[in-house]
Amino acid sequence: MRKGFIFEHALGSVRKENMKGSPVTSIDYYLLPNKIFCGAGGMWPIDEKSWTFTKVFAYFRLIYGLVAVSSFVIPEIMLIALNWGDIKILAEVGSVLTALGQCLFKMVYLIIRRERTGRLYNEIRSLWHSSDDVEERQSYEKLAYWARICTIVSFTSCMGTASSFVISSAMKSFKGGHSNSSRSRELPYEVWYGVDVSTSPNFEIAFAWQFFAACVTGSVLTGLDTSFMTTILHVAGQFRLISTWLNNIGIEINDGSNDPTKLRADLIKCIRHHQRITNVVDDVNNLLTPIIFVQILTSGIEICLIGLAFVGDGTGNASAIRFMSFIIAVAAQLLMLCWPGEILIEGSQEISHILKTAVSYFTFLRQIQEN
Repeated sequence: MRKGFIFEHALGSVRKENMKGSPVTSIDYYLLPNKIFCGAGGMWPIDEKSWTFTKVFAYFRLIYGLVAVSSFVIPEIMLIALNWGDIKILAEVGSVLTALGQCLFKMVYLIIRRERTGRLYNEIRSLWHSSDDVEERQSYEKLAYWARICTIVSFTSCMGTASSFVISSAMKSFKGGHSNSSRSRELPYEVWYGVDVSTSPNFEIAFAWQFFAACVTGSVLTGLDTSFMTTILHVAGQFRLISTWLNNIGIEINDGSNDPTKLRADLIKCIRHHQRITNVVDDVNNLLTPIIFVQILTSGIEICLIGLAFVGDGTGNASAIRFMSFIIAVAAQLLMLCWPGEILIEGSQEISHILKTAVSYFTFLRQIQEN
């Protein structure tokens, strides 16, 4: 307990001394992982003041990201159509296709609504400067910190899943030794390209393309999902900030040391900020509702297909690890959508709780009427 207290005290001291100069207090520090992962596929909002080369390069990454995802989606649809009735192919290919379809839907949807997305992004950045007080900023900096950690962990999990497909494929392809037989070769992801990719150099080219495309796709998918989570947590942090303000007002009222002019200004600040956050919540709800609906709807199908593929595969431990890592990644996706929403609800409910506990409710109303 004492070590924890000393650590928190030291951390608070460092923040006070470096409030203006430390990059840790900047929102860019907390959004950097999201920017990197989304930027790999050109899905990060472009600053209008950026250089022309920067914008062109961002559009190039966007096109590459769409091509990378589509290079999996279309051939997998063709493979299922050509082998309709094969449960094994439907389960193994369909589970991957569902995840990639989610990614493609999110990319296209956000491209269509890029103006609203850009406005929401700028509003989140603006809200970061709602307070200059170090103690008050901790209300939302802690949630931003956990959002950053979860983003990095989620990316690691997603890349681990993609790597498991590559490793499993490599183990199967070279299980019989360094044979050049096309029968033992297997790509990381089963697709139909319309040409024979089991012989050299087609196999090596297809293998390398799938590897790089999977890295980009995984990065974009992780970046988008964690950006949704980060957005919700940043908004939840603003509710916590309002709770902190109300708690400070309650302390002043109970101590009898409140200045009427300052109290009036603080109350107006709380009311206006709450109205602003309510509008932001409406924007977030309007933007993310279709995405969350599709994610939850298809995740159930995805989990069923993964389970069916796991039961019907029976080719060894490599495939078992692949499917286990896959289902863990799907569960993490759902968790990133549910957990931030719960935090947001708790943050909004905490405001009414503060009004009832930090200061007598009737005393609070009387102070409002008097001032």
